[in-house]
Amino acid sequence: MLLDPTTLIFINVANLLVMGGALPIIMGQGLSTAAARGRRSLILNAGAWICLLVSTVWSGVLPDLLLSTLAMALICASQWLLYRALENWLGRRPLRRPLLVLAWLMPIGYALSFPSYEIRVGWANLMLAAQMLIVARACLYPMNRDFGRVSWRYPLFGCLVVMAGFTSARGILGAWFTELYPYFRAPTPVNLAALVAANMALVLGTLTILGAWREEAEQQLHRLAITDPLTGLLNRNGWAAQTERALRRAQRHGQPLSLLLLDLDHFKQVNDVHGHEVGDEVLRRFARMLQQCLRTGDVCARVGGEEVCVLLYNADAAAARAFDERVRAGLAQQTTARSLPVGFSAGHTLCRSDETTLEPAMARADAALYRAKGAGRGRLVSDSHAS
Repeated sequence: MLLDPTTLIFINVANLLVMGGALPIIMGQGLSTAAARGRRSLILNAGAWICLLVSTVWSGVLPDLLLSTLAMALICASQWLLYRALENWLGRRPLRRPLLVLAWLMPIGYALSFPSYEIRVGWANLMLAAQMLIVARACLYPMNRDFGRVSWRYPLFGCLVVMAGFTSARGILGAWFTELYPYFRAPTPVNLAALVAANMALVLGTLTILGAWREEAEQQLHRLAITDPLTGLLNRNGWAAQTERALRRAQRHGQPLSLLLLDLDHFKQVNDVHGHEVGDEVLRRFARMLQQCLRTGDVCARVGGEEVCVLLYNADAAAARAFDERVRAGLAQQTTARSLPVGFSAGHTLCRSDETTLEPAMARADAALYRAKGAGRGRLVSDSHAS
């Protein structure tokens, strides 16, 4: 059976409409910016194909010009949204500005060159192929392992490269070998292959967006599982996982680890006198200051009501004291909603090289914290090993 370009275009439009209608139902509301951009990219792509299809059956130069130019603009906007979704999922990507320039120039140049079939087809397809290659590059580079497995990037990369190849072929044929691609619905081998590839790319592209959305949801669930919802610090689960890795790394490289146990002074009185809302604000303020004073590799977690653990990587006793002083100085410069001073007591110890877990160090830091409370609060006390 011979393939018919018009039928393939209809199938592509139908698939896009189904996907565009189904994705909001499947993905629901309250999507992240990345997922919403990915979904809108597919919807704009559907709109572009509809405009192209209508332009081929609506007689008249002006309707053809308007609909075709709108289709070009929608396709470029679709590529731009997909690129921005990749940035949300993978971090900042290269060549953002060139892509934006191409996305603006392509439909403008298409409209200006519309009277010449060769120029407009060559211009539009080659410019679009360049955009696809930029987005394809953004799928793989730079490799950022902080964003999970992201295995969904590879089928998306393949789709974009294949479509860029067919789109380039259309542009070259339309511009220099017009008899091989005389019009949009021409039943030529390259055009038929491109339309089949477009349908396949649609399916894979949709699955890719769903895969990225699923991985994003898994990462959010993981973050929720290891994060204290009030302060944004790690909870006990997150503390156990990250400190275990830090302890192994420090022992492997022979670097010191300082453990501090911090406890807000008179926190129960704050709750009793001013209410839990003010108490929560004090905790959040304390957590924010701790996060500002942490370095890369340090770990901080809320392990009790007003109790926080801090593991300072490659930090001796002097570094621990300096950290304690920075936190106290920062808190002294801030004010709460009711200008409540925020003070804390701290116990400190150094992790020993022969300890395989943090439990012995936690016990020593807890004993040092108890002595700090007994000595009048608002101070740091180190155990004898740290001294």
